[in-house]
Amino acid sequence: MKGRVRRVGILGHTRRPGVRHAASRLATSLGRGGCQVRLDADLARAMGRPGHAVTALAHWCQVMIALGGDGTALSGARAMAGRRGALLPVNFGGLGFLTAAEEGELSEVTRAALGGRWPVVRRRLVGAAVRRGGEIRHRGRAMNDAVVKTAGGYSAVHLRMTALGHDLGHLVADGIICASASGSTAYSLSAGGPVLAPDVEAFVVTPVCAHTLGSRPLVLAPGGVVSLRLLGSFDHAMLLLDGQESIDLAAGDEVALGLTRATVRVFQNPARSFGRALQAKLGWQGSERRSL
Repeated sequence: MKGRVRRVGILGHTRRPGVRHAASRLATSLGRGGCQVRLDADLARAMGRPGHAVTALAHWCQVMIALGGDGTALSGARAMAGRRGALLPVNFGGLGFLTAAEEGELSEVTRAALGGRWPVVRRRLVGAAVRRGGEIRHRGRAMNDAVVKTAGGYSAVHLRMTALGHDLGHLVADGIICASASGSTAYSLSAGGPVLAPDVEAFVVTPVCAHTLGSRPLVLAPGGVVSLRLLGSFDHAMLLLDGQESIDLAAGDEVALGLTRATVRVFQNPARSFGRALQAKLGWQGSERRSL
């Protein structure tokens, strides 16, 4: 980042072991270095300190440090989308595929990132708009994915799907996922979707357990739009944003999905390439070809 970082926000998963202690030490260290530090409301409450709503924190800070797993990184990314500040996610959880570093590296990576030694990259998000009766009733965005499915997860949804400027017909499936490049390694991957490199300007639409052999994932250009009209389901349907925010859907609702113009700025660890993360975090397998 250009210029000295003076305002740092800390977002933390309060149920992750070690987060509160690490946040306290980090706040003290940054304060001694001349930074103003503010905590998100949940973390501050757990620590007995004054705090701020995540949206207000994102508006104020130059850097938001997210301490937790992928869920905490996703919350921070949605809050920082469209802001000038940058997100530094550090893994205190399990997989931590979206994080830039691990718990034991916190002090080192914070100095590197705030000292301008780490690059900052831009990531596109998935935008969603729900239209009911001809009017837009809800808008939202997701760093990883937007998913249409039933609440119980056992009943199929019936959707009319339009993409590539064409009516693709009646889709019956357990759900459908619209994932950004960042989210292509998450739910979409588990459902059989392709892996997109994080700097690819595209998004992938992946049916979940489609009730036909002909429904396959689609990779679409950044300006593309997927429209889904809910025909019905036996269980009530919903739109899930990053698995954290839900919007109830009714028969006849139309959901438009595509990449947002707004981006989130994220610190990139020079020592952790995407290929290395695929191997270390997702167990990508490969071996040298041997001649017989």
